[in-house]
Amino acid sequence: MIDDFDNLSKDAQEYLKRRVEGVKMGVIEELSVMMGNAFASLLLFLILFTAFLFILVAAVAALSQLVGFVIAMVIAGIILLVVAFVVYSLRVRIFTDGIVRHLCRLMSVRKEAGDGE
Repeated sequence: MIDDFDNLSKDAQEYLKRRVEGVKMGVIEELSVMMGNAFASLLLFLILFTAFLFILVAAVAALSQLVGFVIAMVIAGIILLVVAFVVYSLRVRIFTDGIVRHLCRLMSVRKEAGDGE
C-alpha cells in the first residue's frame, strides 16, 4: 500500500515536472517567434525605408531640373512629413495590435497549461 502511494507520488511529481517544462518550452517558443517576427519586421522596415529614400533622392534630382533644387528638397520634405504622419497615425494598428495579440496568445498558453495542473 505504501509502495503504491510512493509510486503514485513519484509519478505525480514527474508529471508536474514535465508539465512545467512543457509550459517553459511553450513560452520560449512563443517568445522566440515574437522576437523573430519583430526582427524581420524591423529589417523589412529598414530595407523599405532605404529604398524609399533612394527613390526620393532620384525624384529630387529629376525634379530639381524643372523647379530648382531648393523647391525640390522642400517637396521631398513635405512627402517625408506626410509619410511620417501616416505611419504615426497607423502605429497602433501596425505595431501595437500585433504585439498585443501575440502576448495574449502567449498568456493563454500559460493559462491553459496552468489550468491542466
